[in-house]
Amino acid sequence: MRTQSLKAFGLAILVLVFSAERAPAPIVEEPTPRPVTKPKTESKSAPAAEAGMNSRSVQVVLTENTRAAILYLRKRVQEYESQPLAGKSDVHPDEILQQLRQALGTRFNNVSILDGGSPSRGEGLTMIFDLQAKVGTISFTTNTVSFTATFKNGAGRTLQTISSSGKSMVPYPGFFGTQFSKAASKTFADFSQKLNATR
Repeated sequence: MRTQSLKAFGLAILVLVFSAERAPAPIVEEPTPRPVTKPKTESKSAPAAEAGMNSRSVQVVLTENTRAAILYLRKRVQEYESQPLAGKSDVHPDEILQQLRQALGTRFNNVSILDGGSPSRGEGLTMIFDLQAKVGTISFTTNTVSFTATFKNGAGRTLQTISSSGKSMVPYPGFFGTQFSKAASKTFADFSQKLNATR
């Protein structure tokens, strides 16, 4: 009898143990993990925007004076070469723009000389080229080449103005030519020196 009571009591305890709700597990605070950070790499800063005369490109705009001066030189060539036994003239109108391109090429990577039309807006510079030229007619008269170069930024603000000039004399006797190219060369040599000194 007693044994049966013990068995019943043990069975009741087992039922209570299995039927009882489990107590929640104790809360353990864990440290919050730190976010993984990548090592800082030195970012290469973008090159500073080109400003002022440090631009790498320039567009040349010819003034009406320049067009008239080149036309005048071409007429002088025609007049000289139309004379009997005159031969070839030593005046070369195209050398003006060729020497201008060469002089600008020592300072700018990209040089464009516009043949009419308006300059395109961009980060480069615009140069207004205003030329005057005169060819000596007889021995001991003077050849002159002079021009003004006005540099403007994209907003149209004038940054720099350079004036250059050069002279040469028509030799005696006149069949040695006018020596006009010497005047042009002196002018562009002066311009190159002044241009490379600008900042």
